[in-house]
Amino acid sequence: MEAVNLIGVFPVGPEDFLCALLQRPTNGRCIPVWLPPMEGAELAARLDGWAPNRPRPVDAMAEIIRTSTSGAEGLELSSYVDGTFMATLTLYGGTEIDLRASDALLLASELDMELTVDDTVASQASVFLSQEDAERYLQAEIEVEGFTDEPASASGDAQADADFEALMRSLGVEDSDLGEDNPEEE
Repeated sequence: MEAVNLIGVFPVGPEDFLCALLQRPTNGRCIPVWLPPMEGAELAARLDGWAPNRPRPVDAMAEIIRTSTSGAEGLELSSYVDGTFMATLTLYGGTEIDLRASDALLLASELDMELTVDDTVASQASVFLSQEDAERYLQAEIEVEGFTDEPASASGDAQADADFEALMRSLGVEDSDLGEDNPEEE
C-alpha cells in the first residue's frame, strides 16, 4: 500500500471529461481516475477553495465519522476491475465501508486524509506520463524528475516484464518481429 498525491482534476478531450490525476511518489507514475461530472466538478471546486453553503453528502459523512466514531484509520483505492476503481474507508475498530473512487477522493479532501493505493491496483492502473504529455493533454504540471534511476518497466513490475519477455521468446518472437532494432546486432 502506498500513499499517492492528488495532482488535480483536469478536463480532458472535447467533451471535457474530468480526470483526477494521482501520482505515486515512489516512481512518479500516474493513476488517472475518471470522475462523474458532478463529483469531479465538486472535487475541482473544493481543491480551488470552494466550500458549500450547506452540507453536501460528503460533508455529512465526514461529520458522522468525526462525531459518531473513533475516526478513520485509512482510505484506500482497494480494487480495480474492468477500468473501475473501488475504494475502502476503514474506521478505527476495523469497520470497512465500500466507496466509489470519486467519493473517496472527496472524503480524503474533507477529512484531510492521505489516500493510499493497493500495490496491485497501482501496478494495474498506473501509467508513465511525461511532463510534456501532462502539459499538452491536461494543462497540468507534474514532476517526474528523480525517478529516472528506476529500471523501465511496461507494467510497473520488472519481474513480470522479464517473465513475459521469456514467454514471448520461447514462442519464437524476436525483436525484429516487432519492428524494433536489436542493438546487439549492430
